[in-house]
Amino acid sequence: MGGRDPALPVTTPQGDWSSRDVPTLQQGDRISASIVVSASPEDVYAIVSDITRIPEWSPECVECTWLDNKRFRGRNRRRIGRWQTIARVDADIPGREFSFIVPFRKTDLTRWSYQVEPHPDGCLLTEEVTVVADLPFVVVAFERLVVGVTDRAADLQVNLDRCIRTIKGIAEAENVTTA
Repeated sequence: MGGRDPALPVTTPQGDWSSRDVPTLQQGDRISASIVVSASPEDVYAIVSDITRIPEWSPECVECTWLDNKRFRGRNRRRIGRWQTIARVDADIPGREFSFIVPFRKTDLTRWSYQVEPHPDGCLLTEEVTVVADLPFVVVAFERLVVGVTDRAADLQVNLDRCIRTIKGIAEAENVTTA
């Protein structure tokens, strides 16, 4: 017998999709989260620039593998949605910044960056997502209908906050074992 899996939450998109009353990320939107980490900028940079570790803190990414020295494949999963991306490294400044661009088809959509700055208690880690181009309808529809996200900006904020807290925990635990 078919039917809905009762373990999955029921999510119903609200509002008129053709209007701006449904939050949709647009070109130029930025979402970020910052946290002080009791570890050196170099140690935190080493963690965030190791793309194979992204699944340790990401709620959607389940695997990242290098394709060459500038591109990597990310495999993602959320609810019943499965997708993959081929990202390219945009900035790689040891101890300071690591960022990558995620395209859709031939258009750059988002830029994900990790900035690390010295701080008296270790370093300040900032994770930021910048929308480089308006999201195509097919991406928005996939997020809403398959992934169950009706407000991507709010969802990203929650996820970024969670990610940096997790990275902080990883860095501080590793810092204790190497100190």
